[in-house]
Amino acid sequence: MCNQFKLPSLLNIKHYLVNDLNLPLAKTDTALPENQDVFPKQIAPVLLYQNNKLQLSPKSWGYPSPVDNKKVLFNARVERFYQQKPSMWDKSFAKQRCLIIADKFFEYGKKTYQAANNRKYHERYSFQDPDNPLTLIAGIYDEQHFAMVTTEPNSVMTPVHNRMPLVVRPEELRQWLFQNFTKLVDRSNVPLSAKKIPNKN
Repeated sequence: MCNQFKLPSLLNIKHYLVNDLNLPLAKTDTALPENQDVFPKQIAPVLLYQNNKLQLSPKSWGYPSPVDNKKVLFNARVERFYQQKPSMWDKSFAKQRCLIIADKFFEYGKKTYQAANNRKYHERYSFQDPDNPLTLIAGIYDEQHFAMVTTEPNSVMTPVHNRMPLVVRPEELRQWLFQNFTKLVDRSNVPLSAKKIPNKN
């Protein structure tokens, strides 16, 4: 499961949305975090359509767990929306979708290594959209919380992990936010670039 992504600067986010993608982004007076790694329970700006406008809104990563109030659920499987059994994500998938805007996101790999200090560590990778300056990731939200949407891995992610964030191409942005998103579930043809992160120990 993905539990870390890197926020770009707000200047880069706004330039990408307004200048590159030609989106009518509403101004915000709220201070937003930028240029930092984001982990579950931390605040990040997400792009959503609310109150008849497209805006960046600060929300906390992770929905409160219904069984343990000390934990949050921060990844939502897109397949749950298509199953008959109700889930806590249904309302958000239907009406409250957003986009996470990242420089890159991170994932631990399957292999474990022995470091010089005899500690074990997992291999770690960063991923990003190779064709665009920023990476768009599907998200859902409810009140002050958001979750990252995940799907089956493509050929780049499969050697590393059995799930991947649902990466959205710029031309698919409106489809994820406003329309039927069934065609976006399969990300097998969506390009990703992967980079192995050297161990610091």
